[in-house]
Amino acid sequence: MKSFPVNSTPQPSKKPLSVLQKSISRNASIRLKNEIEYRGKVSNVDPYMNVILTDAEEYENGKLSANYGKVVIRGNNVLYIRLDATL
Repeated sequence: MKSFPVNSTPQPSKKPLSVLQKSISRNASIRLKNEIEYRGKVSNVDPYMNVILTDAEEYENGKLSANYGKVVIRGNNVLYIRLDATL
């Protein structure tokens, strides 16, 4: 039987919800199942992965279609979420 070294340093959680909760105040692009994309700053997220974006913009077919101050996106409509690498 092979043994593996135990790392004494705790590793950060890689669960999607944990990553999303740590991304508050970061810019994100959220693609919905209906092909619409929203871009803005993550303001809040709940355990169902519902997301509130501020300074949100709506894109259809890659073109800006609307500007919103704040949008609430229901988690079960999300296809994927892309977070910006910078804060």
